Amino acid sequence: MKSGATLLPDAIGPGRVEFPTLLRSIALADENLVVCLSFTVFHDERYVQRLRELPGVEPVILPIDPDGSWNGFDSGIPQPEPPPWATSVAAERRAVLDRAHVLVALHSSEDLLSQMPQLRWIQGIGAGMEQFARAGVGSERVIVTNASGVSSGSMAEWTVGRLLQVWKGFRTDDENQRKHEFRRTHGRTFAGSTVGIVGLGNIGVAVAERVRALGCRVLGSKRSASPGATSEHADALYGPDQLHAMLGECDAVVVAAPATEQNRHLIDAKALAAMRPDAVLVNVARGSLIDQEALVDVMRRGALRAAVLDVFDPEPLPAESPLWDLPGVYISAHSSVATDRYMDDVFDLVFDNVKRYLDGKPLRNVVNAEALGFE
Repeated sequence: MKSGATLLPDAIGPGRVEFPTLLRSIALADENLVVCLSFTVFHDERYVQRLRELPGVEPVILPIDPDGSWNGFDSGIPQPEPPPWATSVAAERRAVLDRAHVLVALHSSEDLLSQMPQLRWIQGIGAGMEQFARAGVGSERVIVTNASGVSSGSMAEWTVGRLLQVWKGFRTDDENQRKHEFRRTHGRTFAGSTVGIVGLGNIGVAVAERVRALGCRVLGSKRSASPGATSEHADALYGPDQLHAMLGECDAVVVAAPATEQNRHLIDAKALAAMRPDAVLVNVARGSLIDQEALVDVMRRGALRAAVLDVFDPEPLPAESPLWDLPGVYISAHSSVATDRYMDDVFDLVFDNVKRYLDGKPLRNVVNAEALGFE
């Protein structure tokens, strides 16, 4: 590993320290950068070998039980170490975690810093990183990067597909087919609709690009937007104090903001009441951004045309949740991301970031530590 590898200050954001300070204890020319591959897809030899071919990099695999699976565990909630899917390999995991400098992961242990005394950089394989903030990761010691943007295109396609499903009445057509009833249905025109996007990050921008191409007007909401601010991705931009005003103008509202404490229940009873009764609500962010109890009440009263939900609080959505059976609710199991190319694309980002570190270049996708709750 090159001595003096740096991350430029403007890529770090407020409250960050530069890599030379963060990594002083390992910035030695004769010491390898130990990269821990926690996400099991990347245990495949083709991924490991790519990292192994980089000079000064030692990839190590964080093992799980032979039949272990984290399906059904909310990735936003830190887990004990070892987690339920790796209880038989606790000793092996401790040995890996003890020496790794970089963690490539989806999940976090409850007390990550004590588990990984050498940890200096977390590379998330998704956009959400709240699990690491909840685990006590501090910005003064650890650089955090995510995979934001990798899944944006497929998630935006999914969002448009769901809106078409609602507005074109495909669910009714499918039901008529099952009944062998030849009944004509009349959908709603997509073009000319006003789509509000809560959070104009990578996902929000990707949605904006696609609905604009279909003739929609786009309104955007950003926490950082000041009065009079504009965006090339929206026809009008609203700050947090103007959210309810924006909601009232929309035929559809897409929630694509990060899961922070400030954003918890951002779409609450008052926000739902501000929406038009013929509007469609879509959530592809995190379940915590919507007050589900308030949403249940709204959908029971028929005060929204549809609620398209891919994420929930908690996950998985309990079988006894009333959301399953409410008219106008469309449920999927956190699956808006297409996986046919996703893992390869994420690993390309991981690989590029490791090379950037070795070359002393700024890392891609450094998260805003303060915005995500890192202290």
